[in-house]
Amino acid sequence: MTVALDGEPGAWDTSSFDFLHPQMRIDPFPTFAVMRESSPVHWDGRAHWVFRYDDARSVLLGDEFGRVASTFQKQYFESLGAGQPYEYVIKRMTYLDRGDHQRVRGLFAQTFTPRRIESLRPFIVDLVNRLLDQVEPGDQFDLLDVVAHPVPSLVICELLGVPIQDRALFDGWTQRIAHLVSPAITESQYADAASALGDEWQLMEDLIHDRSSNLGDDLLSDLIRASVGDEAISRQELVSNCIFLFSAGHQTTRDTVGNGVLAMMRDRSQWETLADRPSELAAAAAEESLRYDAPVVQSWEVAFEDTEIAGYPIAEGEAVFPLLGACNHDPDRFVNPDDFEIQRENNVPITFSLGPHHCMGSALARMEVSIILEALATKMPSMSLASEEISWRDTVVFRGPESLELQA
Repeated sequence: MTVALDGEPGAWDTSSFDFLHPQMRIDPFPTFAVMRESSPVHWDGRAHWVFRYDDARSVLLGDEFGRVASTFQKQYFESLGAGQPYEYVIKRMTYLDRGDHQRVRGLFAQTFTPRRIESLRPFIVDLVNRLLDQVEPGDQFDLLDVVAHPVPSLVICELLGVPIQDRALFDGWTQRIAHLVSPAITESQYADAASALGDEWQLMEDLIHDRSSNLGDDLLSDLIRASVGDEAISRQELVSNCIFLFSAGHQTTRDTVGNGVLAMMRDRSQWETLADRPSELAAAAAEESLRYDAPVVQSWEVAFEDTEIAGYPIAEGEAVFPLLGACNHDPDRFVNPDDFEIQRENNVPITFSLGPHHCMGSALARMEVSIILEALATKMPSMSLASEEISWRDTVVFRGPESLELQA
């Protein structure tokens, strides 16, 4: 956390930047602004933190940066130790070396097609409407419990062909497992996440085994068909990355809805703009929600060679952390970046990263968020915050409110 220097109002000690400080979970943007101006590529002894949009693009798209499996293995062994949670995390495609990443991601990408994603639209629209129809006019309700939390989980279940009777289990497991990728996981969080992972792993193993002898027209069947031959992936890689789909697809959608709706509830003019033209502006509102308060906090790259970022020297092997939320508020890229503007021009946030690790499910997340926002603005145009007290999730990897109480 940056702190003001004694006796010097307006001066800041950027050397004390602490990404794990509790205030960073509540409101990181003032600190991001100071760091972007004073120390835009900041070395803290462990990594270079990147706060500017163009600098982050150069890292995420540059051949001299990438991901090294051994780096993640060391990091997560320190936080998780040996065991199933560690093995699950390091087999996720996002933490693999370039060759293995291309092999595993390639298999998922060839089955996770735009056509398959678009085919889910009627299911999502119907699901969102049914969930919101449970709320009566004047009711107080938690947006996350009612719609933002269940929708992405149930959509991934539909995509994979998870039996209906098992879907609620996956919904509960996903949030508990998310703590495994946090560098600040507590003993109680680890115990709970490990228990959830064990249960989810077993059910996914059973599902893959059963589906292998009864292939259908679903993503899991296509993954099983594709996971043979020269580019085959192991059963452990298949299970890990199917579970990863729930985590990656679930956290971003839920938190984007929560963050975006909260921003519009605090700026009624933006909510009223959306409510006046929900079908026309829902996609733009979803994009601005992704920019304004990014649900994914950072990316993690490593320098493959001695290089530099905007004149700051980077040594081979050093970690580089682009802070996506900070970059999305860069005034050199976005006009009035601290304002939520649905009709923002040339709005291209980097919330889903760029390059080889650009989120494979970004189109699905955007579709889910836009459908939810359109339905909310159509059904509840006078919706308001029921409480200004917001508790933020206890994780430094994902950012979003624990709950969001609204008045219909």
